[in-house]
Parts: sequence; structure tokens; C-alpha cells
Amino acid sequence: MERIRYKEFTDYDDALKGFTDYRKKLNDYIENNPDKFLETFRDIKERAGRGDVICMDVLAYYYKSGVPELLPENYNLYLKWEIISAARGNELAIEKLQFLLGYAYSQIMQCDDYSTIVYKNDIEDWNIVYVIGKAICKMLVKELKLFPSDLAQEKDVKAPYTQEDFIIFRKNVDDIIPKTIDYMKS
Repeated sequence: MERIRYKEFTDYDDALKGFTDYRKKLNDYIENNPDKFLETFRDIKERAGRGDVICMDVLAYYYKSGVPELLPENYNLYLKWEIISAARGNELAIEKLQFLLGYAYSQIMQCDDYSTIVYKNDIEDWNIVYVIGKAICKMLVKELKLFPSDLAQEKDVKAPYTQEDFIIFRKNVDDIIPKTIDYMKS
């Protein structure tokens, strides 16, 4: 099995098209051929495990709410897949996480070394969300020790959103802000 190599960023429009194509296909299977949904979902999970950032985003989408009688909701898997996809430069995933990471963006943009961060990371108005978002997610991946190949092996179990999960996630984000600033300054 060949590992899928990824680019520094996957363009938003390309990511959206790939995501939408998969979602249309899977939603059709949910309605008309549930067994095909499960088979295709397993294939997407396997591709995500090898590094396909669009497949990671698709998994996140379906884990967020689940699919009645086919796939249990799993909020933690939703976050993990979305974070890894964003850390690997999926611009669509980065934008989807922006509301969860807004505080981290603000802290980075208000730090004393922000001008150095802008210079060293070629940040401009058009790419600020993507460059900072990717860096935040890279630090989260490192902090949480997230590996796509490991996530692809996890069983699909029901684990809906809880406030405790969000508090833990928020603490992880708080913990990586200084690490992200140091990373972006280096």
C-alpha cells in the first residue's frame, strides 16, 4: 500500500470539490444502498489512514453527527480527523476549525513577536487563516499524538459531544498556544 504524499496546502476549492463529491456519493448510499455506504466509508477511512486529507475531512463530517443505524456519532474522532486534515494543509478543514480555534488565533496575532511570525511564515492578508490555522493544528497533532494510521484502526463507537470533552480540547488548545508561537518564530 502506497502512502499518499500531501502538499503544503490543499487549495480550498479542490478540497471543497473532493469533499462534496464524496458527500454526494455517501449520502446517496445512505438512502439507497446502506451496505455500499459502509463499504465506501471503510475505503475512505483506509485512504485517510494513508494520508488523504480530503478523506480525513469527509470522516470528520460523518463522525460529527453520525449516520442513524449505520455510523455512531463520535465527537472526538470528528475533532481528531479534522485537526489532522488541517495540520496537513487542507484549507477547507482549517476554515471549519476556525471557530474552535479563534482564541488561539487571537493570542498568536497579539503576541509581542507577531511581526517576526509574519515575516518568517510569509503571512499576508490572503493566507493568514491558513498559515496560522495549520500551525495551530500541527502543534495539536503533536501534543495529542495523533496519527492517521492509528485513527483509521479505531472502532466506530458512539461518543457524542460532552462539555467535558470540550473543556479538555480547550485546555489542549491553551497549552499549545506558546508552543505554536515558538514554532512559528523559529
